[in-house]
Amino acid sequence: MGLYEDRYLANKIYLMYVISNGCCKAHDMTAEQFLELDKQCDIIGFIAECPEYIDWMTRDEMLETIEEYIQNRTKKPE
Repeated sequence: MGLYEDRYLANKIYLMYVISNGCCKAHDMTAEQFLELDKQCDIIGFIAECPEYIDWMTRDEMLETIEEYIQNRTKKPE
């Protein structure tokens, strides 16, 4: 792996940490509860697929984006 790939991977991991930690704090969740939610919604997968989209956001914007993503994933079809 080259330097660019190493930094890209490190950035993805950092974003996963920031967002998962922020979600836990914002919603008074344990890490285990977050992992259960991740099993249902694939939050970590979403972050891994589009770090360039999330990277420029503030932490509040990141959390808002993830909350919208979760709502869309858990919304029942009408």
